[in-house]
Amino acid sequence: MFLKKIKFIRMSRKLLVAETSVEEEVMATRLSSKNLRGSVLEICKRIAGSHKSQIISACFHGPRVCGYADEKSDVNVFLVLGNFRSRPRSYLKPLNGINVFILAVDQGAFEGDVEQGLLGEFAAEKITVPYEPLINKEYLQRQEVKAKKRIVLELLENIVLEFPELSRELLIQAEYFMYEAMMRRARLFLPVTYSFLNMLRRDLRRKNVESMMKGYSKALDELAKEDQITFSNGHIKITNNLMNTVRGRKFRLPLFLKSFQRAALLHILSVLPKMMRPLAYDEEVFIRSNRGIQAEELVFQLEDPKKYLLIPTPFGFATLSDKTGIEDFVRKAVPAGEVLDMRIEEVGGVLNSVYLLTFQRNREEQKVIVKKFKDWYGFKWFPLALWALGTKTFAVMGRSRLERECAVNQFLHSQGFPVPTILHFSPRQSLIFKDFIEGEKLTELIKRIISRKREEVTEEAALVREVGRKIAEAHRLGVTLGDCKPENIIVTNDGKTFFVDLEQATRDGNGNQAWDVAEFLYYSGHYASPVSPANAAVFIAKEFIMGYLEAGGKRETVRKAGSARYTKVFSIFTPPQVLLAVSNICKKTGEK
Repeated sequence: MFLKKIKFIRMSRKLLVAETSVEEEVMATRLSSKNLRGSVLEICKRIAGSHKSQIISACFHGPRVCGYADEKSDVNVFLVLGNFRSRPRSYLKPLNGINVFILAVDQGAFEGDVEQGLLGEFAAEKITVPYEPLINKEYLQRQEVKAKKRIVLELLENIVLEFPELSRELLIQAEYFMYEAMMRRARLFLPVTYSFLNMLRRDLRRKNVESMMKGYSKALDELAKEDQITFSNGHIKITNNLMNTVRGRKFRLPLFLKSFQRAALLHILSVLPKMMRPLAYDEEVFIRSNRGIQAEELVFQLEDPKKYLLIPTPFGFATLSDKTGIEDFVRKAVPAGEVLDMRIEEVGGVLNSVYLLTFQRNREEQKVIVKKFKDWYGFKWFPLALWALGTKTFAVMGRSRLERECAVNQFLHSQGFPVPTILHFSPRQSLIFKDFIEGEKLTELIKRIISRKREEVTEEAALVREVGRKIAEAHRLGVTLGDCKPENIIVTNDGKTFFVDLEQATRDGNGNQAWDVAEFLYYSGHYASPVSPANAAVFIAKEFIMGYLEAGGKRETVRKAGSARYTKVFSIFTPPQVLLAVSNICKKTGEK
């Protein structure tokens, strides 16, 4: 619809120029020309006078400022008027063989657009891209920083909502905000994409990016003073203060919903043909040098903003736009010139695909676990959701689980907690590459405890206590592990325990930590015989709880794990006598 409208306007544009232009010799059209600036200023004064308004500010914008204009291009002017009792209006005035296109907006409406996007950012946009002040430079710069500060804050809030765990670990490059603002605007109002692509073409990009980033840098400095962000080695991190503010709101409206209102306003403004004139020229300029690109492909020509959202890994920064596949990862890991000799074998995974990747690096065998995150739909997910209904909320989408695994793993690793090192991650491929931990699953130790005499399993019992300590340590750090079944814990040959599955983990303070305790205890009891006494399961529970409390775990958490809220979830596959006995141990411990 927008494209058809632009083509109609482009056809009528020549008629407008023919009606209003005069046959005079073309004068110098550079914006630095004093004569041009003086003549434009006189036109602005006449417009203001005709409406009994005063000029608050004015600036040049568009092709002549950004560098892709020709001699006949319009001079685009943005005019802010006080006491301008009118909706945004445009004026086309002839001036010595060229045309001056002026967009006039009331001061109150403009500032409302800057602070809240009340005009669909149709006016505010003029100062978020390169512009050259004509009148009242200081006013324009203040409004520019205000507009960009709001844009940055909205995008930061959206990161917290979209990546609730990963946002804690993300390093953000400042350019992200500029490119993401462009991308979102282009998706809502396609015609403006031509303007962005023209100003970002190879020979003009550096100058125009530097011009736009000055305002973003000032906005970021102000947000840092307000404890919304911090700077870390040239990158930006979101503060806990901002995260808590966003998560504490009762009504959290994602940015894309806010944008609908702006898109509707843009649509209303677009029905005014003169308003679309600058965009029609931008389309002409772009098409002249990019004839093969279709309209539906335009947005994909813009820079991908997620290239500027980073996570540090041993192989350098990974970005949220990363598309690294398994072979690409090996090429990164293996020194240049060495032959790629790799093997891939599937090693498990019901709800995900898990592979063991083996290759040679520096003449040594390297083993890496590759985890492919799939969305949980269909019969595999349904029973799990049904069993835990009202007790535990699971992350279902593959991207959410990848985000949790990456973010919480990075945090725990930084605290010295025993988790595998994440070597790389590829959001676009839904892959995580982790160190392979050599050892046996804790499941095997649990089975030995259940099948042997107590005096024969003292080492195994000590390891169960150690697992209790480690889970308590995670809880003290504000982490709920989410899926700490014995099969997700690896015991190495030197007796260390590693937690290898964190896709359901969260950093939610004192969240559902009782789930971690309940899952470990009842899942361990799952391996007991349905017809045998519950003695072995009780022994395991006592050893685990001892370690958990020794390391600072809360008795209240243990008591909650014994409640019916949790026993109902595991009643399907844990023998009833085991379930009852372990539940009683938890309740008695919590009462002491």
